[in-house]
Amino acid sequence: MEYKGHKEIASVTLFDLRLSEGELMVYEACIEYVLKNCDETEIHKITGCSSKEELQSYQDDLKNLIKSYVWKEYLPDKLKE
Repeated sequence: MEYKGHKEIASVTLFDLRLSEGELMVYEACIEYVLKNCDETEIHKITGCSSKEELQSYQDDLKNLIKSYVWKEYLPDKLKE
C-alpha cells in the first residue's frame, strides 16, 4: 500500500491510496471472516460499524471494485459471479 495523500471534509478524512489487487482481496476476505464469525457487538468493537449491514456494504464495495478491475482469470472463484 502506498499513501498518496489525504483530505479532510467535515468530520471525515478521505485517503488517496495505491493498493494492489492482492491487498484488496485480503481486506475483502477479512471482512467476510468477521461477518461470518462475529455477532453485532463484536463487529462494532472490531470495526466501529454499527451493524452487520454497514460492514456488508463495505464488503460489497470492495467486491465490486475487485470484479470491475481485476483480470477475470485472477479472480478467486467466490468472486466469479
